[in-house]
Amino acid sequence: MPASSRPLVLVVEDEAPIAELIHHHLDAAGFDVQHLSRGDAAEAAVRAMAPAVVVLDVMLPGLNGVDVCRRLRGFSSAPVLMVTSKAAEADRLAGFDAGVDDYVCKPFSAAELVARVKALWRRGTHHEASRADDGSLVQVDTLRQRIRCRGEELDLTPQEYRLLSVMAQHPGRLFSRSQLLDLAYDDAAGVFDRAVDSHVKNIRKKLAALLPEHNLIRSVYGQGYRFEIGPETSREPTPAPGMPGRVARVPVDLKPWLPGFLSSRLEALDEMEAAIAANPRDDLFRIAHRLAGSFALYGFTEAARTCHRLEHEGPQSPSEELRRRVDDLRKQLRDVEVRFVDDLGRELPGAG
Repeated sequence: MPASSRPLVLVVEDEAPIAELIHHHLDAAGFDVQHLSRGDAAEAAVRAMAPAVVVLDVMLPGLNGVDVCRRLRGFSSAPVLMVTSKAAEADRLAGFDAGVDDYVCKPFSAAELVARVKALWRRGTHHEASRADDGSLVQVDTLRQRIRCRGEELDLTPQEYRLLSVMAQHPGRLFSRSQLLDLAYDDAAGVFDRAVDSHVKNIRKKLAALLPEHNLIRSVYGQGYRFEIGPETSREPTPAPGMPGRVARVPVDLKPWLPGFLSSRLEALDEMEAAIAANPRDDLFRIAHRLAGSFALYGFTEAARTCHRLEHEGPQSPSEELRRRVDDLRKQLRDVEVRFVDDLGRELPGAG
């Protein structure tokens, strides 16, 4: 399509390798992309560019992502996709309160990020009419923490209110069980994902008592739940089957960059090992944070998980354990079997 007709995505991300990969995949998906590396530059850029979607990291120099979103909501309704680390999910409610429309958690796949950007763009373009219907059926009063259906208040527990309020304010968005679990509890440690199913079952019963003709909370098999008004359809693509940890499923369009990527990751592991001896170990965890995102984008799932554990469990780990994990990362990169895949995650025989 002509460049002028391509929707614009503003990416605010301070890690250059991750920003470049996001740019590459969004451009291939039909978007124009502009990149900023500082949070305090985002407001002026949104005013000047009027992007269709904003992709916003949480940890940014100048101004953090939650505060950036809060400022944007003062003048813009552009959908915001926030990129968080697992630890940053403690701030997820603050993000939603600030006006965030959706979020992805590092490590994430490029395909997931592109799919969420496309969904936000479609929602922002076509969803205004359905919002009016949503408001006539379900009204969320965030100030009083109450939800009404056709004017009648629902009797909800605190956890049920948290789940339904966020889902109702983001119709069409798919929530995983783990995301809903984090939304329902201030501290979800020791609470199983299946507790979400129990909450959803109770919410459905209460909604059905007032809106028997509607199924507002839809199940998406193997993925989670979605709040939606209208005919029930299954629009989510079937996820690609999981692969063993020593297999990397690399998008084929990243094939030319793969040798340089692996070389730079091995250099980063040398930096991580040197940082283990430092006190404090801040550099170690910053490197792990950076590697977790880049490994996930390249399809090195097990390496991304190891880096994620290093980032968030490392502060309590002895030096020997940290060195063992860095050595394990080296072995993963040395022993991994690379399989190239297309945009739908299908393996491409002979592409290796």
